[in-house]
Amino acid sequence: MISALARFRILFTALLLAVACGASAIELPRFDKLEATLKIRPEQKQQFDAAVGATQRAMLAVGLVAVQLKDKLGQELLKPRPDFKALMEAQQALIEQTRPLFREAREEWTRLYALLDDEQVAIARSFVDEHIGRLFK
Repeated sequence: MISALARFRILFTALLLAVACGASAIELPRFDKLEATLKIRPEQKQQFDAAVGATQRAMLAVGLVAVQLKDKLGQELLKPRPDFKALMEAQQALIEQTRPLFREAREEWTRLYALLDDEQVAIARSFVDEHIGRLFK
């Protein structure tokens, strides 16, 4: 059976991946709303801010990667013989650049999760479930 912490990690990772896949087409999570709903206590505030900041950096990186991929695709399609293999390799290289940022975000959220009480954990789980649901509608 999966522990609550493992479930939260899986859900959060899925949320980040879904955001990565559709960064330009989705509404970003309202972290200010989450903070208010969680009723973040002063001793949790610094870690909450670290988690949100890490997540926003990862999302920004995904947006930049999307722009770079769009440019590369446009350049490749202008060629008489587009090299789609090169395009796929470039895509993979750009995605690999963002991997450490998503790892950092996951680690920051895991640290915050350890500081939350049971009620806050339930709220956080609901927030992640809600946002994952929106991404796949």
